[in-house]
Amino acid sequence: MPKVFVIQTGQTTWEAQDRIESEAGAPLTDGGRRTVQSAAAELASQVQDIHAFYAGDSEPERQTAAMVAKVLGLKVRKAAGLHELDYGLWQGLTMAELKRRRPKMYRQWLDAPAGIRPPGGETLKEAQQRLGKTLKDVLKRHKDETVLLVLRPVAMALLRCLITRKTVERVWQHMDQQFTWGSYEMDSAFLEASETSRQS
Repeated sequence: MPKVFVIQTGQTTWEAQDRIESEAGAPLTDGGRRTVQSAAAELASQVQDIHAFYAGDSEPERQTAAMVAKVLGLKVRKAAGLHELDYGLWQGLTMAELKRRRPKMYRQWLDAPAGIRPPGGETLKEAQQRLGKTLKDVLKRHKDETVLLVLRPVAMALLRCLITRKTVERVWQHMDQQFTWGSYEMDSAFLEASETSRQS
């Protein structure tokens, strides 16, 4: 049975400004780098065998992955499908600006986000399906092995919803900016569930 470890990217300069993070991402803050360094050291002290390490290609993912790889002695493999939600034209806006410009959409984004597509971006369900497909592909490639993934906050929350069989409407309840790393035991039921979710 494969085991999946996940580590969340450190705080970025845009997150520190309460800006909606673009898919490409902004650099980590000094605090974000310290958080990643601490998480990597803790992970290294508790986990012995990680067979494969995957990250997306955004700036914070690359920075986080490079720091973790150095501590754990791993090679980072690229998996573009792990990237953060594509916010389209919302990227770079602060939440206050979004609330002022589109108050009705802002409220729905907080209360019933599944029905919202940021202009030029993707829905939460589309992002979750992309993440599920990528994880399924990784698990197929590493049967009965332990893998480590770097994820950004919303991607992490969407994966948690997928693994725990929760609707994407619960995404904000599963999002935690203070989260650093964790693990999940995966089985064939998850693979079947992710396949079903992509067809729904």
